[in-house]
Amino acid sequence: MNVAIIWHMHQPLYRQPGSDVAILPWVRLHAVKDYLHMAQVLARYPDVRVTFTLTPSLVEQLEDYASGKLTDRLMQLAGQDYFSPDDKQYMLNMCFSISWDNIIRRYPPYEAILNRRHLAQMNADYFSTQTYRDLLVWFNLAWTDPNLLESDPFLAGLVQKGAQFTIDEARKLIQIHLDIMGRVMPLYRQLSQAGQLELITVPFFHPILPLLVDSRIAQRPSPGLAIPDPPFQAGEDALAQLRWAVKKHGEVIGRAPAGLWPSEGAVSPEILPLAADAGLQWLAADEAILGESLDVYFERDESGLVKRGDLLYHPWRLQSDKGDLAIIFRDHDLSDRIGFVYQHLPGAQAAEDMIVRLERIARSFGHRDDALITVILDGENAWEYYEHNGDVFLSELYRRLTQHPDLAPVTPDEHLSQHPPTDEIQHLASGSWIMGDFTTWMGDPEHLAAWSHLRDLRESYDLWRNETHPAPERLRDVQNYLFAAEGSDWFWWYSHRNSSDQDALFDALFRDYLIAAYRAMDRVPPEILARPITGMPGQPPAPRHFITPRLVAAPDPGIHWGEAEVIRPDASVGAMQRAGGVIQALRYGNDRDNLYIRVELAAPVAQFALTLHLATTGGTYQVQLGQKQGTAFLFRLENGSQVNLGPIPSALGERLAEFAIPLAQIGMDLSRESVGAFYLTLRSAAGELSRLPARGEAELIFARA
Repeated sequence: MNVAIIWHMHQPLYRQPGSDVAILPWVRLHAVKDYLHMAQVLARYPDVRVTFTLTPSLVEQLEDYASGKLTDRLMQLAGQDYFSPDDKQYMLNMCFSISWDNIIRRYPPYEAILNRRHLAQMNADYFSTQTYRDLLVWFNLAWTDPNLLESDPFLAGLVQKGAQFTIDEARKLIQIHLDIMGRVMPLYRQLSQAGQLELITVPFFHPILPLLVDSRIAQRPSPGLAIPDPPFQAGEDALAQLRWAVKKHGEVIGRAPAGLWPSEGAVSPEILPLAADAGLQWLAADEAILGESLDVYFERDESGLVKRGDLLYHPWRLQSDKGDLAIIFRDHDLSDRIGFVYQHLPGAQAAEDMIVRLERIARSFGHRDDALITVILDGENAWEYYEHNGDVFLSELYRRLTQHPDLAPVTPDEHLSQHPPTDEIQHLASGSWIMGDFTTWMGDPEHLAAWSHLRDLRESYDLWRNETHPAPERLRDVQNYLFAAEGSDWFWWYSHRNSSDQDALFDALFRDYLIAAYRAMDRVPPEILARPITGMPGQPPAPRHFITPRLVAAPDPGIHWGEAEVIRPDASVGAMQRAGGVIQALRYGNDRDNLYIRVELAAPVAQFALTLHLATTGGTYQVQLGQKQGTAFLFRLENGSQVNLGPIPSALGERLAEFAIPLAQIGMDLSRESVGAFYLTLRSAAGELSRLPARGEAELIFARA
């Protein structure tokens, strides 16, 4: 059975408009720790075929670093013999941004600085200038491929020295980093030309394509989701971002790309003709999208094996007005194991587990000629938590794939050329690889503010273009700023699910690109762009009032639940996110007599035992709906036992459950109280547990009139 592994490499823009200084160093640091390393490991196994994405805006930054056109603030600090108070705060904030347990504590001199960090945070002058230089050098060493730290005499000497680093040593370390960066793209080109590596493309600045086409698309998987009014609509920009990406790919690799990884796996029917028009032949998405497209939930057995692998493990065909496309779907359990699980295992053991799982899939579903297992994940952010930067795991995985009689590592282009898809998807679902929806980039107050600012700029851009008919060079300058502001990363960090120590910097960069676009058009930027979006004063909550939804389990909650409160799961893990879970949302509201609950799932309700745990001043209660049962019961918990209070009104859809819980039966007296708490659990037949919220309880605030 063929196996396609796609490593996704992406970093946002870190340079301010018109500047040659990146305010954050992650492009350089990932290049010297991950980008070159990932290609070098692959090169050791010439019979292995692997696919990579390198976002075009990332490639541009790599090229500018290597050519001396781009630097970053930490590079500048390496050459200074004096550090300002602002420099010191910057280093205290930045220079511990790597796994403390797996990396920093591996080096006692670095750990000694970490152990005193809290004192310097209270008084930056607690550390001497020499300690700050040592910290700077150690941070750059920690972000260097450990193979290089062990094999390069100068780098190994710095590790051995441990402290009292000189300015010359700090500068030479930076120069070695730049030399490494200069080797990244040549090696990818070499492996691509040799046929061992397929490089596919991504929209130029990594935008969420469906949301560029029309922000109303976000409401398809999430009815009632808040979007800007009027909506953002710029399908023309989505096509341009694809065309720019294809052009850049051709310049770098020497030939046009065949495949597309849509940013964050985000797809909708509207992007298909755009991809075909840009000359692309295939694209990839998550299994949740295939499930929604076929109205099938990919249930797994107790070991994690998909039960309908006959649908998941082969390519599909899509039709569009501009031509047909092939599409493949990733197994998100296998992908998430590499991204989140295997870091806790020794590398060889993790590779063994992956091979065993691939073998089971091949035995069960390898009978088709076009059978293909697809694994797609972030290729740069997981490795700091792995043994030896992932080297042990990757080497063992590639070695075993090379030697395996029944598993063949291939590129998707290679597979599709031999096995054009025969099965067709009639209507592609809309969503992303995170929870199957767009709520990571749309729906929060900060999202709405950012999208509204972007929409206003886009409208001004249209007027300017129609009025002035600008020269191509000037038009391209404005588009550079506009398209950069359309990138997904700004909206990622505006999400309530994601946070970092640099949130304010991302916010400032987003607004800087909006301002730069206005100025490039000789327009005065709106004053509101001077105000931060991150941490903006929230809108006062709408006054809660009684609702009495009909329990009919209608697919669209807007019909009866439009004014309900909505609680969604948090799925964030820093710069990475899992594909998502079964629970999509819980909506609630009340009137004078009942608490109304609506549970929305990504899988059939009948596959789970559902329990809603409620706490009020009147006691602790449970609503229980058994697996494959049609009646929900209310229980009161007393002294460790359950008292059955009888059935409650309910309505069940395929993936919906709605309940009306009498307030009198859960001890709620609205004249005295208005707050309760809950958590929801789902248990599958295999014993897997899903929970909302993931930890603790969520607050229920009742309307009182």
